Amino acid sequence: MAIFLNILFLILGMVLLIKGADFFVSGASAVAKRFKIPSLFIGLTIVALGTSLPELSVSLAGAIKKNVDMSVGNIVGSNFMNLFLIFGISALIRPTQIKKTSKKLDFPFLIGITFLLLLFSVDTYINGANTNIITRTESIILIIVFLIYMMLSIFIAKKEHQLMFDAPPPENAENQKKAEKDLKIWQIVLFIILGLGAVVFGAECVSTTAQFLAKKIGMSDTLVGLTIVAIGTSLPELATSVIASVKGETELAVGNLIGSSIFNIALILGSVGLITPINVSSTILIDTLILFVFTTIFSVLCMAKKNISKWMGALFIFMYVAYLIFAIVRNYCF
Repeated sequence: MAIFLNILFLILGMVLLIKGADFFVSGASAVAKRFKIPSLFIGLTIVALGTSLPELSVSLAGAIKKNVDMSVGNIVGSNFMNLFLIFGISALIRPTQIKKTSKKLDFPFLIGITFLLLLFSVDTYINGANTNIITRTESIILIIVFLIYMMLSIFIAKKEHQLMFDAPPPENAENQKKAEKDLKIWQIVLFIILGLGAVVFGAECVSTTAQFLAKKIGMSDTLVGLTIVAIGTSLPELATSVIASVKGETELAVGNLIGSSIFNIALILGSVGLITPINVSSTILIDTLILFVFTTIFSVLCMAKKNISKWMGALFIFMYVAYLIFAIVRNYCF
């Protein structure tokens, strides 16, 4: 009976994720069009923060319960999924253009914040400590870096908004103006709230079901965090980014994934560290090192190209699958 109910919750969660993401992307896109805000900025802020709520709730709950292995594993696993699986799928659906602002700000910040996570996790190698601990001071540094990133993003968005305001209207300005008025303000707010609510609740249904099934087959807390919980809490990003790519809102998809990955480490892990110092196990340390190497490769490739082609999307998916196989084999064989 329990298994049957979990399957029902799984189906319900998937439906809510898909429909919720559809509403959420429509609402966020309407905000960008109505107020002439770049879609990339909307993706990096509103959408990224909204779709990161499941990671935030799961990680904070883990910290309160002193289960930091699952909290850190959730963040590391979510970033693997965001940057490689979801980004790869989005690129396979529609080649993704990389803006100059992302190359100058978002990808360097992504590399930097991942390096900070690795640096804060290697106390045994740097100062000879007995354990690797992310302290409250280091957590505050992560949050400060997040605030700096947000301020720079807002500054760049305002600059781009001014350029758009000063630019002459395009030939299809009338059509764009008409499209902007398709949704009224209250409709946009309703779309965003209902869409986000459905996405978060759907992710909770899927994540809870996945954890129940995972425990049945003997997975460790670390592996559950790196895989099942990470996949469950990343479903909002998956649903939102795929829907955005299908609708041609590739900037929204890119901003969502990069923004969520930065939020995961800087804001969410920083918040967890404020509640309780984070003890980084040797297993998580290895995964963090792999994440840093993979993130650097990912960011360099993205900064070197104007567009992320389908073959690059396939490469990113392969990298994720390779890591997933490694994590599963390590759990059962070592």
